[in-house]
Amino acid sequence: MATSAAPAKADALSDAAETARRRRGRGAAAAGRSSSPSIRRGHGASSSPRPSRGDMQRQVSSGSSSSRRYADAVEDLSEAVERPRFGNRWLTRLWARAASYSGVFVLGILCSSRWWPENLVMREKVTSVTSAAAVYANTSNEYLGEFVDRLMNGTLMIREVLDNQASSFRGRVQNASLSMQDIFSSMKVPSLRTGGQEEERIGVFMAKTGAKVHHPVVMIPGIITTGLEVWDGEACIRSYFRQRIWGSTSMLQSLLSDPDCWARHLALNSTTGLDPLQSPHFNRSIRVRPSQGFESADFFVGGYWLWGIMIEALADIGYDYNSMHMASYDWRLAFGDLEVRDRYFTRLRQHVEMLVSMSGKKAVVVCHSMGSNVWHYFMQWVTHRVHRNWVHDHIYSEVGISAPMLGLPKAFYSMLTGDNRDFASMGRGFSAVMTHMFGPMTRRRLWRSCSALAMIIPIGGESIWGEELTGCPLVRVGNVSLDASASMDLLGSADLMPEELRRIAPWLLDGVRRSRPPEARRGEKAEEPPEHAWGNVLAAPLPFAPEMQKYAFYGVGVPTDVSATLEETGDDKGTPRYTLKRDATEHFGFELGNGDYAVPLRSLGLMCMKGWKDDRRNPARTPCTIREYLDNPQGFTFEEKGRATLQAAKAAGASPAQMVTALLTGGYSRGGQPSGDHIDILGNREMLQDLLTVVSGGQVQERIISDIQALADRWDGG
Repeated sequence: MATSAAPAKADALSDAAETARRRRGRGAAAAGRSSSPSIRRGHGASSSPRPSRGDMQRQVSSGSSSSRRYADAVEDLSEAVERPRFGNRWLTRLWARAASYSGVFVLGILCSSRWWPENLVMREKVTSVTSAAAVYANTSNEYLGEFVDRLMNGTLMIREVLDNQASSFRGRVQNASLSMQDIFSSMKVPSLRTGGQEEERIGVFMAKTGAKVHHPVVMIPGIITTGLEVWDGEACIRSYFRQRIWGSTSMLQSLLSDPDCWARHLALNSTTGLDPLQSPHFNRSIRVRPSQGFESADFFVGGYWLWGIMIEALADIGYDYNSMHMASYDWRLAFGDLEVRDRYFTRLRQHVEMLVSMSGKKAVVVCHSMGSNVWHYFMQWVTHRVHRNWVHDHIYSEVGISAPMLGLPKAFYSMLTGDNRDFASMGRGFSAVMTHMFGPMTRRRLWRSCSALAMIIPIGGESIWGEELTGCPLVRVGNVSLDASASMDLLGSADLMPEELRRIAPWLLDGVRRSRPPEARRGEKAEEPPEHAWGNVLAAPLPFAPEMQKYAFYGVGVPTDVSATLEETGDDKGTPRYTLKRDATEHFGFELGNGDYAVPLRSLGLMCMKGWKDDRRNPARTPCTIREYLDNPQGFTFEEKGRATLQAAKAAGASPAQMVTALLTGGYSRGGQPSGDHIDILGNREMLQDLLTVVSGGQVQERIISDIQALADRWDGG
């Protein structure tokens, strides 16, 4: 940092210290002071003494009077933000735990950020204030120093929220959720302008060309993109009634304040796959339910949009809640359990029938990611349980966006190891945060409790996921390449099925391993596939709907994990038996191929290109059209995207904390014309134009950019 900036920063910190002392004075007088030196320093149970003034001076700079003033101000501020020493030891431990999680979270942000110089690696068990001093000392760029200022402001706000929540246990009830919302609530929605630039919305443009409401639209979101709300839970989360513990700022608050409680409520019962019981009495169920309406999937956290841009585009050509519906669901449940617990398929059928009745036209179903797999399962259910012609009578077309029809390896690796490329590539800082909050066994238990994840593991066996098709196996253990069947046996086999997976054993042992529909005997109708195989598109044929049109819209050109190298390191008790061998490849143990970051190309396009041209899988010969969208043709680098994010956020008037969030989520500069990313494609302007054409009654032509045709030629069709 420039030397001239140090006096101003020292003055600012001194003012902050004086303000903090005045704010803490009343609470300290009321609550009394503890004699324990380990709690005086404001970091809970840590017994490490606060670094001396000389240590901080050496960290900041040696010899400069302005640096000494800065170190003095840092020391004053660290003393001023001490917690009042409560006489109640239980409350002190509670606060210490909350502070430790938030502290590690902030250190993770600092350590893992790709904008910091290499020498800014924070040591463990140092206070956040001292860490800030080290950042200032090692930063020579004034722009980075300004960013650290803003980051620390946001950090102090988060700590204040956690302090308020801890205080509420002493009877001083404060609305912590409002404080957390203050950080993110004004995260403006230039995210809907996808690039921070003023540009005519695609819906407005299409309306001028004649696009208008024609077919009713039903939208089915993918995995993790529907918000989940608490309806009943344990005491640790009861204050979040009907607030989201997934998909909002209240999720961040509940996660940071008590990660164990948050994970316990997000998980399902490992035996039934349904609602778990509340502890300690186990006489009531934890009830977490999907949010409903368009708000359930339009945004995730702050300005991180999901379906928001698409909903806006549809509204621009005349759609509203009388002509479109968001069919949100609990993305944790096995597909069959959606009907068992929530009657989801019954309600989905009724919504489609109502929209078709109101408009007099068949519906267009728009699915994203796992939503396409859910829809395929629904078509089996409605055909076999309601009427064999229901799909033909009610559906005009189906648009699958980024649909993993043949599964995705990421789901398999997550269930097997508790790890995946998202976690592996986080960097040391965020990896430390995740390990501190959720170790690999905790993550694996959480993933395995969510049966839906098993519904999208790779299907099709060796012919699709073997070395012959793409040159690499699904799994290597050490130097040994495993075929697809042996890879699946690592997760569960007839001889050894983990207890937490026994509820879905029929799917793991049979459903996922099928590759063809049942064959009809001469003079007889083909046997129906068993219900546990309805989620397998290779084994469960499409319904007889010759007038329906299928579309596969997806991005290409994004490096996507297709193979992983594992090593056997644990005993499945304290640690997972298999873990990623991160030094096996330059991509943290993964081999990468073409795809949309989450789903490999073969899973995105093979069924449309070849799989559904088989009469046994598609008896009505329903046509399927592929539209591929090349990711990032302008070639922006990671650093250029980061700078664009900051510029867009600043132009939108974002607060410092919101700018931090924007950097973490890309919320101000995601999507737009160039994106083929698994999520960001929902804001791809060209894709939205094609979608509006379809729902308006038009058709789009096939466009192939990748080598999907070559893959189809090498695939024997199962």
